Amino acid sequence: MASLCLLDENGAAAQRWELTGNALAVGRGASADVIVADATLSRRHFVILPENGHYWLKDLNSQNGTYVDGRRAEAVLLRHHNCIAAGRTLFMFNEKAPG
Repeated sequence: MASLCLLDENGAAAQRWELTGNALAVGRGASADVIVADATLSRRHFVILPENGHYWLKDLNSQNGTYVDGRRAEAVLLRHHNCIAAGRTLFMFNEKAPG
C-alpha cells in the first residue's frame, strides 16, 4: 500500500493519506482531495495517478511548479521515499513492497 505524507517543519509526518486505486489531487482549493493551507499552492497543484501497480505524479500546470527530489516535475514515476515539494509544502511518497 502506498501513501502520501505531509511533512512538518521538522521533517516528521504531520498527516498521511493512503493511496488507493483512485487519483489523488493535491492543492489549496476545495476541489482538491488533499487540501493544504499554503497560499503558494495552486487550487489543484498536482495529482497522483495509479497505473499498473505504480504511481505517477503529474503537475497540473501549477504556477510555482512541483519538484520531486529537487527536480522540477511535469510527470514522473514515483519511487519509495521521493520527496515532493509544492509551494512551501513538503510531502513524502511511501510505497511498501508487495507481499
